[in-house]
Amino acid sequence: MDPRRILEEAAQRRIECELRQRVGGWGRARVVRVERGGLVLLVPGLRFAGGEDIRVWLGYDGRHFTFSASVIRAGVPVPDRSQDGLLIGFIDGWTEASGQPPSADGRLIELIPPNGPAISLLTPPAQVVELAVDGLSFTVPDDFKLIFVQSGTIIVRLGISGKEAMDIQARVGDLSTGEGYRLYGLQFEQVEDPGAHQEIVAALAIS
Repeated sequence: MDPRRILEEAAQRRIECELRQRVGGWGRARVVRVERGGLVLLVPGLRFAGGEDIRVWLGYDGRHFTFSASVIRAGVPVPDRSQDGLLIGFIDGWTEASGQPPSADGRLIELIPPNGPAISLLTPPAQVVELAVDGLSFTVPDDFKLIFVQSGTIIVRLGISGKEAMDIQARVGDLSTGEGYRLYGLQFEQVEDPGAHQEIVAALAIS
């Protein structure tokens, strides 16, 4: 289905969604309306800045969709007459996702690129192949918009329910290609709290 149609129907039904800021956890929001300039969400209790990158997870008729967007304006008037409206635009990376929303089980495995929103490795099109104390490997399609340079570095964010998420610097150690996909191997570097890191990795590995 057309993404705009899904968003318009979601607004009519006032469907709840989940969104994540570049720094911080997932929060609950509600789709309010579609405007020419973007999408208005009701985000009580959440604070955003103009230009901030976010990721949205939306459930619709038993299916789930995820996409990235940028905050255009906070404090937008909404039907309940509060100032908790958030106008987002520049919607990109619309993808149908499988499984539960990221906050449902508290698991978090994300890449934090230098620019743009965080990239979840727990939702399509990315897929974790292996996670260990010293690194992880994952696949993305050939047409994935970001290419990770071999020997380059990137921040990996790991988290589980009840624990503060950890940001770890990782280096792209391995890169191989297959039919329609790329396989990346990351090596963790500069782990500040090895004990907490090992606990999170162990919990993620058995989830």
